[in-house]
Amino acid sequence: MSTPPIQLVLLPGLGADARLFRPQAAVFGVVVPPWIPPRRSESLPDYAERLAGTVDVRRPFILGGVSIGGMIAYEMARHLQPDALVLIASCRKRESLPPWHRLLGGLAPAAPDFALAAAKRLAPVALWGLRRFTPDQRRLLAAMFRESDNDFLRWGLGAIARWRPSPPADVPTFQIHGLADRMIPASRAPADRTIPGGAHLINLTHADQVNAWLAEVMDRVG
Repeated sequence: MSTPPIQLVLLPGLGADARLFRPQAAVFGVVVPPWIPPRRSESLPDYAERLAGTVDVRRPFILGGVSIGGMIAYEMARHLQPDALVLIASCRKRESLPPWHRLLGGLAPAAPDFALAAAKRLAPVALWGLRRFTPDQRRLLAAMFRESDNDFLRWGLGAIARWRPSPPADVPTFQIHGLADRMIPASRAPADRTIPGGAHLINLTHADQVNAWLAEVMDRVG
């Protein structure tokens, strides 16, 4: 697969970082902007506007993300006007999120550090039971979650629960989703490309299919 001459700017999901996109970085030129510290009770649109101000990109470029990263990219698109927006296991409507997101988001701001520390210690055990991941992928996910910022985790869960999406940006938008995604069910987030058996982190578990889709999008807008 040849590398298209267009830059790919991607945002990771909650509890993850640039390492989440290793399968994409091995094929494309991927830029992963670092998160900035959120302000207390800051909305996703407001955070996205501030984050957009830190992104230094040269056109042409495609903006996108996984999970909450896709939601933030959706909000950033209004400010950056990318050549295209790509959503991976993400959504652009509040109705796409199951009700339990709001419950978890309501509890998250009060979660003490010791509770998050316990969750991080238990993450490798929980991931070990998910056979969709290889041992290397489980180690990577556990390491990213363990090293993630507690304040950002609390903010992100609350911000998702409070999200009121802005009107869509006037840019071509493409969406790929796993049909077995339980975090954001495919039935709630219609996509132009679906992956049978794909759960939430399809960019890892189904990297070849996601990369082929990204290459198609790049060819269309490049």
